[in-house]
Amino acid sequence: MTELNNSNGEDTSPNSTPKNGPNGVNNAADGDKADAANADELWAEFESSHADDLGDVAHSRSAKQFEKHAKRKEKEALLSVSDLDEGTFAGDIPSASHGPRDFTASSWLDTDDMLDAQDDFVPPNPKIGHIDATTLVFWGLLLVGIAGTIASVFFHQYTGILGMFFGPCALIGGAGLIARHRGSSQTRDDYFDDGARV
Repeated sequence: MTELNNSNGEDTSPNSTPKNGPNGVNNAADGDKADAANADELWAEFESSHADDLGDVAHSRSAKQFEKHAKRKEKEALLSVSDLDEGTFAGDIPSASHGPRDFTASSWLDTDDMLDAQDDFVPPNPKIGHIDATTLVFWGLLLVGIAGTIASVFFHQYTGILGMFFGPCALIGGAGLIARHRGSSQTRDDYFDDGARV
């Protein structure tokens, strides 16, 4: 069909490396190994022929100084904190604040402190006033009746006697408090007072 134009001659191939693989195929891995072995042989030959010169260089004063200098440089830190300027991590403007510790405005976590600083609210301190003795007696009966009824559960051999005594105490105390309760219509200060207290 169509033949490729080959600018090489018919006897030459584009790949001129010798084919040393099986069946005349060029193997790249074998070629690399051969080049490495050849380079090692050349270096060994160079070392053996110039052994006296290399020994003199290795034992010279400048070589020892260079080795000491290299060891010192290995031990030194590559980077120090003093090498960094203020703008290394957060930009190059030193006057602007860069991190959360530099933030000086108020946060939503400071809401209570801000409200306390700006508010003139004084919580009321209401006076209880005169307490009627009858109301105290009814409260006492109610609380003693409830406590005795609960205690009668733990003393099951006396449940009947304790229930007969403390049950009516709780009922009388609760009924008396309900009967003595005055509604908002009786306690309001004026017509618009709905009884709500802050």
